[in-house]
Amino acid sequence: MITIGQKPAFNFVQTVFTLNMFANLVSDKEASDAQLQAELSTMLNALLTNDNVQNLMGVWEVVWGPVVGSYGTDADPKDPTKQIVSNALYVAYNAVNNQYVIATSATNPISKYGWFVEDFDVRTMVPWADVLHPDLSAVEVPADAPRVSNGTSLGLNHLLSLNGNALNAAAPLTIVDFLKSRFWDEKDKVKLVVTGHSLGGAMSAVLALYIDEMQAEWNPSGSVIVTAMPTAGATPGNKAFSEHHSNLMGTRTIRFWNRLDPVPHGWEPDLVQQVPYLYYPFLKPGVLFQGLVALVVEQSLQGTAPYPQGGLYTQIMPQVQPLPGQINIVDAANPSAAAVLQLFVDLGAEDLLKKLNVNSTIAALIVDAINILLKDFASEETIDQFMDNLREKLASLPVDKQWIEKLFEALTLIVGELENVMLFLYQLVFQHVTSYAYLMGTSAMHPLSQSIINSLVTNKKLNGGYTNIIDKQSNAQLIVEEMTPVIGSAILNLLTPDFLKKNGWDKLL
Repeated sequence: MITIGQKPAFNFVQTVFTLNMFANLVSDKEASDAQLQAELSTMLNALLTNDNVQNLMGVWEVVWGPVVGSYGTDADPKDPTKQIVSNALYVAYNAVNNQYVIATSATNPISKYGWFVEDFDVRTMVPWADVLHPDLSAVEVPADAPRVSNGTSLGLNHLLSLNGNALNAAAPLTIVDFLKSRFWDEKDKVKLVVTGHSLGGAMSAVLALYIDEMQAEWNPSGSVIVTAMPTAGATPGNKAFSEHHSNLMGTRTIRFWNRLDPVPHGWEPDLVQQVPYLYYPFLKPGVLFQGLVALVVEQSLQGTAPYPQGGLYTQIMPQVQPLPGQINIVDAANPSAAAVLQLFVDLGAEDLLKKLNVNSTIAALIVDAINILLKDFASEETIDQFMDNLREKLASLPVDKQWIEKLFEALTLIVGELENVMLFLYQLVFQHVTSYAYLMGTSAMHPLSQSIINSLVTNKKLNGGYTNIIDKQSNAQLIVEEMTPVIGSAILNLLTPDFLKKNGWDKLL
């Protein structure tokens, strides 16, 4: 237990980052919203009341929330026990220093809504003025006005609509109503930090700006100092929004990003174009990966094209220098054949083959052959060895042998491209998740927090077999496996007739 006068091992920035990461504790789990929320509350309470955790970061308590929300495809209308967290939010308080932290969650690896809407819906933009004052949305907004992506706007609306339990409150409150209940008559200076990682990095910067601009509605004296500490966030809006954010919050925002993390390179076109070469020469971008990046740039440009005066997507605080990330040589090594081929199957191999004009019956037979071989051969077998085995299986198909040879060559190309994508994703997960604990100096929290959560499972305070993103922090393969539905959809969308023709893939068979 931390004693009076004892200084925590973590500094304030490290403490905020740790609270930031705790918002992700119920990612990658399906359950009812009520259960997910209850489990997040249980874990937060166990962590924040633990003596060893307090020695690291001081004494904090949750004073609002935690609350989770499931939207779109994450909210299963047929089975309320299979909801997926799209967003999570809570407020922690440190009485010793009179400090508050609002923490919002990162992209849940299994959340299609999080990926496709809140992260990737950048093709349309919403005026920031309409976000602040939706009742005035009919008023025409100048072309050079600050704008945010539609995904960011929707995500912010979700956060603002969440109702969380608060200490000494008779009923659940929204985050703004909670702030009003706490700070309406506050005259003393109070520090309030809004933080989040990844999706939360983009959302926390925008949420902080929102509550700062709306401060008259919850803290008319202006005594609360609203600050932001986003980490690893993508760009939320156009250049005009970036400048607006800097003008209002620039001196009260501290942004962290890793130079080798692709996520904070999005959605600024010049930064996105650097992504394929972040790990060069350890990893050279393949055709498939470069196509995916080009698709990202295209969507970014599409979003800002109708309002050129407002500028392209631009990162907030663009002058901030990145943290000095290092390439993970282990993740740069060739993966096993089993991992690559399993990725091929999980991505939707039949649909991918059909895109290449492979007969549906033949496509199904190929996938069956791959599945059989995956069960038969050792995981250390190389891709070359696997492909030789697959060639033998394909030779038994009742079709022309010359065509089989062409099919095999096409499969070899596809597998090579998928290996390239997989290696990039492994590196991405390391740079976007694992490396920040080391770069921020908080790696001591990982084994400690995991042991605390494991004890909750053992003591049946959480469902048996519970897994969470902290447990997977050092296992890129597990996170990539959860991302496969999203990756598969992106690749299928990429394989248009024009793409196939441009790269000569229309003549593979």
